[in-house]
Amino acid sequence: MSELPQFIGLDTQYPTADGRHLTRVHLDGAASPLAAQVAIDTINKVLPHYSNTHSYVHSSAQISSHALAWAHETVLEYLGADPIEYTAIFTGAGTTAGINRVARGLRAARPTRRVVLVSSMEHHANDLPHRHQDIEVIYLPLTGESTHQGCVDLKRYQQLCEQYREQVNYIAVSSVSNVTGIRNPIEKMTEIAHKFDIPILVDGAQSVAHGAINLSNSSVDFFVFSGHKVYTPMSPGVLVAKRSLLSTMSGQDLGGGSVETVSYFDYQLSTTYPEREQSGTPNVVGAIALAAVLKTLKEYGLETIHQRESQLVDELINGLSTVQGLTVYGSATQARTGAVAFNIAEIDHGLVAAILNDYFAIAVRNECFCAHPYVSSLLKEELWELDLSEIPDDEQEQFINRKRGMVRVSLSLYNQASDIAQLVDALHDITERLAYYQPLYNAQPDGSYTHQSFQFDWRSQLQL
Repeated sequence: MSELPQFIGLDTQYPTADGRHLTRVHLDGAASPLAAQVAIDTINKVLPHYSNTHSYVHSSAQISSHALAWAHETVLEYLGADPIEYTAIFTGAGTTAGINRVARGLRAARPTRRVVLVSSMEHHANDLPHRHQDIEVIYLPLTGESTHQGCVDLKRYQQLCEQYREQVNYIAVSSVSNVTGIRNPIEKMTEIAHKFDIPILVDGAQSVAHGAINLSNSSVDFFVFSGHKVYTPMSPGVLVAKRSLLSTMSGQDLGGGSVETVSYFDYQLSTTYPEREQSGTPNVVGAIALAAVLKTLKEYGLETIHQRESQLVDELINGLSTVQGLTVYGSATQARTGAVAFNIAEIDHGLVAAILNDYFAIAVRNECFCAHPYVSSLLKEELWELDLSEIPDDEQEQFINRKRGMVRVSLSLYNQASDIAQLVDALHDITERLAYYQPLYNAQPDGSYTHQSFQFDWRSQLQL
């Protein structure tokens, strides 16, 4: 095991509403964690040699092309994916681009199979692309109910696979929820899917930075993730796919680099991967930076990362349990990775997040985290129980909007026990001194809260 990687921004300070300057506590890694220093160092190494790929005619082109090939190999190695069986493709807009590509490709390759099974906890990125394919989406039930929902219910999952066995095109599921951090039983789900000759697409955005993954052992067919979730904000997305399945799908984005020959009358797609699936000039520098970060994480120790972060999640949940009126969403008995979502009774999520930022420089996220159906299902009982009797009719919609969401804390490799302690102390202060904080804020129609006198000036922090 090597030393803990270095990260950029751990010493960043911001002004607070009470006139202090505090070092930011970054607890928003599920959205995008801080950048690893090795990513920037690698970019600085690459840029003096930068060139387009698709050629080996001059020295710079050789360096870029070979380094990009190394990046593909490094991704496969990190994910335990046999390069004979799998290929890695760098895609555009993160995880979203890879999922859209698979959805389009499988819809065209298996046109008579017009059903997709999608888990009920998905981020919009692993939900909307499937709905868009003129195909029936059936949502996989979760264990537990309402506030205490857990992972995909394997019994109901198997029943649905059997019920729709000749109709299911593919299955789409996240390895880890971006809302609750609850992990799905991916290996077992893959095993069941393959019994019915159904390929499985796994959104790995929330798991890839948090521990070891072995695609060859689990036999997952498609695995997608975003480089920005792995401490590399300038990285492309990544799609790792079985070559055998890609060969049944037509090329999705055609152009230079993905073809062998082109005439005025015809063209021949490349027969090699990843070239066949990577048209145009790739994000060479970003891909190499991502590979360097993955290499660094593996050298640090993926099991060490998993154990370290699991301990922090336990400390976080234990600390949150001491805050009066706080509810943690998701099953209390299932393992989590990275993220924990909560609300505090009688305090809107938008107000909690605003106070944490304005007075404590603690960065969390609130609202629905691009997972509206899942968040709504977790909140269903609470929303039904809202007492609107004393709320004027013309204010009821805004009142409900303020309740339709959560606060999410998400941990990354750079977080320490001291970060959790600061958060818990701040939450205790908010609940104990709510009468002081609440009059200082105005509720907005969208559910957010703005301070009456303190306004953060982003231009004073970033000169562009």
